[in-house]
Amino acid sequence: MLFKKRSLTSFSQSVFSKFFGFEEGVDITNDVALLVRRNVVIKNIIFISNILYGVMLFILSLSSSGGVTDWVITVLAFPVTFMINQILKRLIYTDQEDKTKQSVAMYVAGFYMFFSAILIYARLYSIPHFETGAYILIYYAIVVISLYQDKQLLSSSFTTLMILLTAIHLIWTFNLQQAAQGFTIFEFIPIFLRTNDFQDIALRTLLFILFYFVVYAIVSMGQYMQQERKLELIRRRQVQSDFSHIVSDLFSVVFSESDKRMDQRHAAHIREMSLKLAKDVGLTDIKTKELEWYATIHLKFEDIKDLITKEETQTQSTYQKLKEKTELGSSIAKRLQLAQKCEDIIRAHIEGTNNENFIHNMQSIQKTEIADVILCTDMYLTLRELRSYKRPMNHSQAMKILEGDLSVYIDQRIIERFVKFQDEYDIMFKNF
Repeated sequence: MLFKKRSLTSFSQSVFSKFFGFEEGVDITNDVALLVRRNVVIKNIIFISNILYGVMLFILSLSSSGGVTDWVITVLAFPVTFMINQILKRLIYTDQEDKTKQSVAMYVAGFYMFFSAILIYARLYSIPHFETGAYILIYYAIVVISLYQDKQLLSSSFTTLMILLTAIHLIWTFNLQQAAQGFTIFEFIPIFLRTNDFQDIALRTLLFILFYFVVYAIVSMGQYMQQERKLELIRRRQVQSDFSHIVSDLFSVVFSESDKRMDQRHAAHIREMSLKLAKDVGLTDIKTKELEWYATIHLKFEDIKDLITKEETQTQSTYQKLKEKTELGSSIAKRLQLAQKCEDIIRAHIEGTNNENFIHNMQSIQKTEIADVILCTDMYLTLRELRSYKRPMNHSQAMKILEGDLSVYIDQRIIERFVKFQDEYDIMFKNF
């Protein structure tokens, strides 16, 4: 039941994002693409609004006594709304790279929202209990248009809306033309200023101005924050690009000779022997799994190879991929460092260059339990294998060196467990 609820929620969110997500699949640094997406969303909102308006008019036509006139208005509303939607679709989809067309679509959408709200008000204002609800539709139109986050659109619409709102108040809401009959304009004004109707008009106008001011302030802040997000994203992408180049150059150096240190057979032997030593030492299951992964991680060079191509990171998805591959590359580089540590220790012992300073430097490299287990088995295997600077040793020779000079590089407990079960490790080596 819970799974079905989550699935339904996820599906609902997906549908909402597809039709009403203002940044769905949009690069916010691209102003034209962002405007296109907003036009699409507003068009979808207009479509839903038209359906509601159509249903409202249909119900009113059924319940009213207006007769043919009401039905004519209701029927004509459908082709008009269809035509407006077609105009918007053509403006939006014909040329999505043309900012002028997208701006025109924005103003057409804004005009239509206000125009439809006023027409619905004109149809409903005379019906008891419906006037207030119809009046709110004008505020609804403002809220919808504010979703464009465009100060210019709101500021250019204010004067026109104030004129239209005043006309609505004077002609429809309070029908002052009828009230002024029998009076001259100079006689009527002083009388009108003392009426409740004037107070109502003044209050409605004041509330409208206040609401518009609040919406404008919110849009201004939203537009400013959007611009800051855009600039931050541009800066972030530049940092990502620079970082990608740095990582690419770094990896190119680190892995330039990595093929020499990526002997799969040797790595497989280290893995098997390290897993046994981990069991003998008593590592937890979590640490053992981490050890198994870490022992052979350096063989995954192919997974991060494309980082060296200096790929630009321009999207969130490519950024995430870069992040994941950088983390993988870091692990590979650390594993190569551990392999190099083993090689340097054995070579220094053979060549007699393992002085105190060298020992101190080696001891500071990756001093973890997992690293010590891998290093112990790697040194044993390296001693027993052929190298360009040494001949292969037998088990007794390797153990003597491991217990002696090389023991300073590894935790004593790990050395002791390896020594205790040395015969088993000798058998493992012979069976490889």
